[in-house]
Amino acid sequence: MRHKQDYVDDQDSHDAPEVSEKLVEQTLSHPFQCLHFSLWNRYSTTGAGAPTHIHPHEMTRVDVSRTNHTQCLPYASKDILEHQELYNNVQATFSELFEWLEHVMKTHLPEEYEVIVELSQNLPGGECSPVAPFLSLVINLNVTTEAHRDRFDKDLCLVLPIGKFKGGALVQFEQGLVLELRCGDFVIFPSIDTTHFNLHYEGKRASFVLHTDKGFDKWKEGRNGWAVNDHFH
Repeated sequence: MRHKQDYVDDQDSHDAPEVSEKLVEQTLSHPFQCLHFSLWNRYSTTGAGAPTHIHPHEMTRVDVSRTNHTQCLPYASKDILEHQELYNNVQATFSELFEWLEHVMKTHLPEEYEVIVELSQNLPGGECSPVAPFLSLVINLNVTTEAHRDRFDKDLCLVLPIGKFKGGALVQFEQGLVLELRCGDFVIFPSIDTTHFNLHYEGKRASFVLHTDKGFDKWKEGRNGWAVNDHFH
């Protein structure tokens, strides 16, 4: 007897080329693309002040029309769920790069590393981040950004451009820096309070951006307020 999962696996394998073609078509029709392969703890459903003897899924908030129980814990981004195959391929292809980036940061920015890596420890289910010490990987395709600060980042982010291109320098306004990053170069900087953007370029350019959602501070400090719940452990 075939199990349902066997049928699903066969169907996914058969549809994979068609799904890839659709992704390519979407990219060509919308040249500025961004994928967030992230773990979030933003807008979490907190247990502060909630009864400790009742399971979280059996409680509802009185001040909202709908209680989002899926966000009692850290959760995966929509892009991870919708593009699982692509996410897995990126991990497999660039795993050595991500390990090297972690080693470099741990060696040259040890204090900053310890602050950020602490947030990636004790994730639900013992999950490990493929881009440790960070928890999010953003892939920008053909993007020229406007000046901005990433107010939801935890302290630092890492930016690494890839591709064959000319231009596209990363500008850091407060520091007065214009960084002519080439393919494979990277920079780590305080994205939360640095106004930054990249200049126009010629060619094909993508970038990896590694960062951590500062909402994970709530997870570290008290598991979103659910640490005292009798059913949490």
